[in-house]
Amino acid sequence: MSEATLTAPNDTALTQLGLGAFLRRHHGRSLVLVAQDLAHWYVGEVAASANQVAIANGYHLISLDFHRSAERERALLTALCEADIGGAIFLWDHSPDNLDLYERLTANCPCVQVIDPKPIAELDFVGVDEYSGGMFAVRHLIHLGYRQIGHVTMDSSLQSLHERKQAYYDALHQAELPVREEWVLDLPYGLIDADRIRRRPAIRQFLERPQRPRALFVCADWVASELVECAYELGLSIPEDIAIVGYDDAPPYALTGVPLTTVRIDLQQIGRLAMERLLLRMRDGVQTEVMRILIPPMLVVRESSARLNATTERWAFVVRYIQDHFRNDITVLEVAGVVGLEPHYFSNQFRRVFGRRFTDHIHQLRLQYATQLLVTTDHTVAYIAKDAGFQSSSHFYAIFKRSYHSSPLAYRKQYTVQ
Repeated sequence: MSEATLTAPNDTALTQLGLGAFLRRHHGRSLVLVAQDLAHWYVGEVAASANQVAIANGYHLISLDFHRSAERERALLTALCEADIGGAIFLWDHSPDNLDLYERLTANCPCVQVIDPKPIAELDFVGVDEYSGGMFAVRHLIHLGYRQIGHVTMDSSLQSLHERKQAYYDALHQAELPVREEWVLDLPYGLIDADRIRRRPAIRQFLERPQRPRALFVCADWVASELVECAYELGLSIPEDIAIVGYDDAPPYALTGVPLTTVRIDLQQIGRLAMERLLLRMRDGVQTEVMRILIPPMLVVRESSARLNATTERWAFVVRYIQDHFRNDITVLEVAGVVGLEPHYFSNQFRRVFGRRFTDHIHQLRLQYATQLLVTTDHTVAYIAKDAGFQSSSHFYAIFKRSYHSSPLAYRKQYTVQ
């Protein structure tokens, strides 16, 4: 393990590693990341990306894991409040009982919070536009023709879950579709086997209802996997009997069983921006304006929401081809020819499979690429428009304004970290 990243798996190991001695040896060049579970893929990707930026800027990042224990979380925070660190990143969930220590640490040094915001004033936040992600998921099901759509969430204080749930309600209201509370399933939160066993009866009862929804937006992929497993046990087919869209694009669930349609989050970008924001805060101090930086997510369409008429291999190739060429002058005629389909038939099938028109899909990919350039480079808007594949700066401006309700320059000013 490199000296730049130090994990403390338990209290004894923390004492043996000598956190205080390590910090003193790297006086002024040590940063800390406090996480609930570094073994979780979600947390690990953010931490690894943040660590790369820290190393590149001459800092040592110490990743401390409190293993979902409120007592260990308090012990770590107490030790950090008494230590000499340059700054800290708070990654994901926390115990409400320990909020006072987060506030104390924030008063001692620059801090940035990631993924789920804590109720602390004047604290920078880098996370995901969870509401937009939920909208993508539900609107995808609506575009596919589903009208009886339910939502599966968890009984948790995590703000991300509340924003996804609100997006579900708003998307149905905007489409003038019925919102039936019996189609909203709140499951107990928890990641251990005992929690999964506890959820199983509620999931089974929900799926056995005679008037169950025809499609589901599920708050997380790992929860969606439990629904898929239970559905198969009941003899239900996916998506024929019930379509499912998850959230997170978690690697263990993307291509197992039935490939899961989901909302992808750029975790590496979140980690990088969080560390860059922390370094900026350390340099400029209180003069730096507090910012809330939200990364736009992306819908990834797979077979759990729409059974493909063509072979899975053909449509998987289409996805890869578009991802590789969306910045070029790509057309329906070109892509249809590559996969050997008549253009009109290809367009109709593309909309049925992906829930939107081919041109809308290309525009979304180009916009996502452009927003990353806006917040990470100082290129001109004209350069970014051309590099992303738009016909002209005016065309880029019009589509950007319609999608983000903001001009490119205003978006850059709001979200840029330098």
